[in-house]
Amino acid sequence: MCMLNRLKNKIIANDFLKSLAVLMTGTLIAQIIGYMLAPVITRLYTPAEMGEFGMFQRVVVLIATIATARYEYALPLPKKDHHAFSLFRFALKITMVTISICLLLGLIYGAFNGKGFDYFQVIFLLIIVVFSLSFFNLGTNWSIRKKYFQKISLAKMTQSISLNGLRVIFGFFNAGSFGLIVAYTVSFVISSIYFLKDFLSFKSGINSKISKLRTKVISKRYKDFPLANLPLALSDYIRDVLVAIILIEFFSESLFGAFDHSYRMLRIPVMLIGASLSHVFFSRISSYKTEGKLIYPLFRRVLISLSLLSILPFLIIYFFGAPLFAFVFGAEWRFSGELSEIMAPWLMLNFIVSPLSTIPLVFDKQKAYLVIGLIGSLLQILGFVLIPVALGYQEYNVVIMFHCVTWAQVFMAAVTIYFLSRIVKKHDIIIANNQEQ
Repeated sequence: MCMLNRLKNKIIANDFLKSLAVLMTGTLIAQIIGYMLAPVITRLYTPAEMGEFGMFQRVVVLIATIATARYEYALPLPKKDHHAFSLFRFALKITMVTISICLLLGLIYGAFNGKGFDYFQVIFLLIIVVFSLSFFNLGTNWSIRKKYFQKISLAKMTQSISLNGLRVIFGFFNAGSFGLIVAYTVSFVISSIYFLKDFLSFKSGINSKISKLRTKVISKRYKDFPLANLPLALSDYIRDVLVAIILIEFFSESLFGAFDHSYRMLRIPVMLIGASLSHVFFSRISSYKTEGKLIYPLFRRVLISLSLLSILPFLIIYFFGAPLFAFVFGAEWRFSGELSEIMAPWLMLNFIVSPLSTIPLVFDKQKAYLVIGLIGSLLQILGFVLIPVALGYQEYNVVIMFHCVTWAQVFMAAVTIYFLSRIVKKHDIIIANNQEQ
């Protein structure tokens, strides 16, 4: 009991740990609910249906990334709130233009190709969820700026609970992939409302301080986000869409469904711990850079902690992924577990790197980071394309293909960690020299 009290007092006294605890509480509850319902959901939907939804989800994330031009990640950086809010509004305008173009193109394509009512329903849902996800991302980063970590936690918890609850409900009615799409859309509409009140209240009191000229100056100040960070993000999401197309076209929707389920399950630790830590780490290093404080000690602590935290769960997946997936999710998901065993080293390092990847945003190193990201994406796409071409498109070659892709990504993750450590070490050397003078 005394140990628990000491831990509680340590967390309360440490702003970093306190903020992380607030973020992780809601996220933990949300993910526990997701874990509890996952065995039910996988028995209500087939791998092919999950694959169809996975394709839709990847397209949504790709368009939402374009829609905000990555300006959401700049929101915590300006010194004045009204400067940050002008970026918020500017990103929303870009979002409206983007979804208008998507809607127009979708309607034209559907009309000229004789698409049915189901197609136009999906297009309508696509537009709604892209806007909701974009606003959710903007609101999250505005809350990081304002240190409203409890609000972020509640929003994420609401999104996960509504998503998984609706999946179960629609599954009992045999709604298939369309039910998964509706559940995904509704979950982001509901959760984005958490940030709407802050946006409207701040907007009503700040209009006099926002002008087109000021917005232009501020957007130009943070131009590296659309010019460097956006291409990096797009390379990741375009890669994800291309991988989905390759696996569906060369193999089957069921194979992609198995891969997508495995990938999402192994990325749950990233969503549970990595995302929460990333928000707090981003806020902290932004402050440290402004205040001229050393950052590498924090970087090192986070790196070691994540490494120790990830070893045991990913080792279990590495050795027992197939039987675990078959037991938890059902026998038809055993192959997904086999893929999890192969991809465990890749996703473990992804878990470690993810919270640290905000460093290039703070230090204007997005262009160099873009090169590393592009190489990693290219290696992944080439692995999924060239190996089947060389060995044939039989499913027994899938194992070899995933082994090659996995170890290429492990290598790139190691390169990324080295690159990020060099950035913070260089900053600390400059700070230390200034202090000596």
